[in-house]
Amino acid sequence: MTQRTRRKKLSEEVSEQILAMIDDGEVAVGGQLPTEGELVEMFNVSRTSVREAVKSLAAVGVLEIRPGMGTFVVGARPGPLRSLPGQRSGPLDKSDLLELLEFRQIFEPAAAALAASRATPEDLEEMHRCVEELARGVAEGIRPPEDLGFHLALARATKNSAVVDVSSLTVRFYEADVYMPDELDVEGHREIYEAIKNGDPDAARQAMDAHLEEIECRYRER
Repeated sequence: MTQRTRRKKLSEEVSEQILAMIDDGEVAVGGQLPTEGELVEMFNVSRTSVREAVKSLAAVGVLEIRPGMGTFVVGARPGPLRSLPGQRSGPLDKSDLLELLEFRQIFEPAAAALAASRATPEDLEEMHRCVEELARGVAEGIRPPEDLGFHLALARATKNSAVVDVSSLTVRFYEADVYMPDELDVEGHREIYEAIKNGDPDAARQAMDAHLEEIECRYRER
């Protein structure tokens, strides 16, 4: 077992322990999670495992990381669709990824159009931050969490809890995506953001269509 695989397993165990704390009422919805250092002591794991667990739970809408303030519980245990990244029967192959991408092509353009009608200034600020962090990550040759974070922020901007719920399938895609983001991804996210900021549902839909088509070409040509 590699170090990476072991760390991932530990992070999933930490995720379950945090969920158990919420289930047992130790931390209520709206309450603040113990600090990273306190969780490290409580669960006797590394800071890396805690960080990965917190990011996974934030991705499915259970936790919210508020810079300078801490991490807060904003939702209950994920339902069947909102399974945690990595909790599946086996690794996804190319055909699985193409199926998920096909789902995204049906679902995300409509979500982008809805977000263009409902996004708040706070939503726009978060999407813009994700675009800029993705640009920085591409320049440094890494995949920042804001690559996925942009799509999750867009889902939250729809103000539709079912959209947020189903967007966990986008999380699954990103967890198994083998290609690093590039300038085309930055451009795609920026165009989607601009359309949403301008309150233009048609442009947002078209920009998302174009972005996902570019991702599909990446998979079918390689």
